[in-house]
Amino acid sequence: MATKTDPKPAGVADSDIKQAGKTYEGLSRQQLTEAYRIMYTSRRLDDREIMLKRQQKIFFQISGAGHEAIGVAAAFALKAGYDWFYPYYRDRALCLGLGVSPYDMLLQAVGAADDPSSGGRQMPSHWSFPRLHIVTGSSPTGTQILQSVGCAEVARYLTAHPNAAKKVEGDYRQFKDVEFHSDEITYVSLGDGTTSEGEFWEAMNTVSNLKLPLMFVVEDNEYAIPALVGGRCLRTGASLGDGTTSEGDFVAVELDVLNCR
Repeated sequence: MATKTDPKPAGVADSDIKQAGKTYEGLSRQQLTEAYRIMYTSRRLDDREIMLKRQQKIFFQISGAGHEAIGVAAAFALKAGYDWFYPYYRDRALCLGLGVSPYDMLLQAVGAADDPSSGGRQMPSHWSFPRLHIVTGSSPTGTQILQSVGCAEVARYLTAHPNAAKKVEGDYRQFKDVEFHSDEITYVSLGDGTTSEGEFWEAMNTVSNLKLPLMFVVEDNEYAIPALVGGRCLRTGASLGDGTTSEGDFVAVELDVLNCR
């Protein structure tokens, strides 16, 4: 049957990080230190994987450089194993902040059989950790967006129809407890170029019409050719972070999370 668990903050669960004290933009000294540690770890993992690729010990690498601050901010504001995450391949810092270990990431990079994401079958940086509610993605850009819309509808549906989560013989509910939370949020991220994909606009329309608790995080690293910064403007009550400072991004993401819940 459906169960509810107490929310557990992601990346900042330890009491020493959450303890009261002087804050900067709402972040304590311990939180700022933890944010820097995760950001630095993410960058060093990128550097190590690039080195391994040059040594031909791995054969594919996707950098998350420049995306660390927004990832850490999202990890601090959301809850691992409570909210749902549909990250894209540059969200290394987000996954570290939610509880993925550097060792697990390196297992995926080398395609090891012990890789917890896919047993070495999935491409590197295609994160999948069920216990943290991190859902695996696909390589074609934007495919995760409509999937996240469906996920965001689940809690809404189960809240209105709680009997739908009860155990029933003959389908998967017989073997698996269905968990849901009436205030859970679904996170989905994408690059700026993916906003040119039809899936993005389909998702935005559906979420706006149904008022779903889905948080879009569009990360503009100026890589994509078709994305024109300033050429078009999307106004849906979104907050803006600069992607380079954890405190600035934390404020923006925290506002969006409060709005979604």
